[in-house]
Amino acid sequence: MKHTKLILAAVLALAAIAPLSAQNNMILVKGGTFQMGNNSEKDAPVHTVTVSDFYMSQTKITLYEWMSTTGAYPEGYKDWVNGRLPQSQWKINAAENVTWFDAIVYCNFRSIEEGLTPCYASNGSKDNINNAEKLRAEYPNITCDWNANGYRLPTEAEWEYAARNEMRISDFNKGSLEWCWDWYSSDYYEVSKNAKNPHGPDYGEMIYSSTCRILRGGADDDIENLPYPVYKRNNASPKEFEYIAGPRPFSFRVVRNAK
Repeated sequence: MKHTKLILAAVLALAAIAPLSAQNNMILVKGGTFQMGNNSEKDAPVHTVTVSDFYMSQTKITLYEWMSTTGAYPEGYKDWVNGRLPQSQWKINAAENVTWFDAIVYCNFRSIEEGLTPCYASNGSKDNINNAEKLRAEYPNITCDWNANGYRLPTEAEWEYAARNEMRISDFNKGSLEWCWDWYSSDYYEVSKNAKNPHGPDYGEMIYSSTCRILRGGADDDIENLPYPVYKRNNASPKEFEYIAGPRPFSFRVVRNAK
């Protein structure tokens, strides 16, 4: 019995110090400097950006991960195909029809589940997000604690940097579009040249009567499902869960600081 307990203690100790990538499907992205953007009108100018090391989820957050953390089936998700997706497919399908606010709530919920410090606060209080009682809600004045060790959305720079490296991170330019943290501003690239770990502008640009957050990746269903280039910028109101003209659903992946 004593020997068994010693073996168990050793196993637990190894699990505690195992790389994050081995524990929960997160991949270490080694930081560096890269050329961000493209010379096309909406994605210009190409500019130099540096990002620090970070962990990123290997895939978009799956419906299994979403349900395990929130317990709430995304409203409207797969309702157009025989109702809800069977549970046998939850681990291989991304959670879609998710608003930016929903993604923020998920990040804090999952951080708390794993004993980590949540990143997001509303009106200066993390409790406003930590104790959220429903999804599809809007939370004012969201701020991010960039030093926290919990889960958060990738910045636009982190997302593009990871997508430009040949890594074991999948589906950047397939399927649904992915939320990033940043507010959208068409001229932000002009002011973020040579930036290190840029977090986007302080305020979003007004488009169609709403300020917008950044969406990245996915495929264009209007053009034979061709993948978007990794530099392509998209945007939508943070309360939307799909493009109205599509519909093309919104999803997300998460990151953590690598400290």
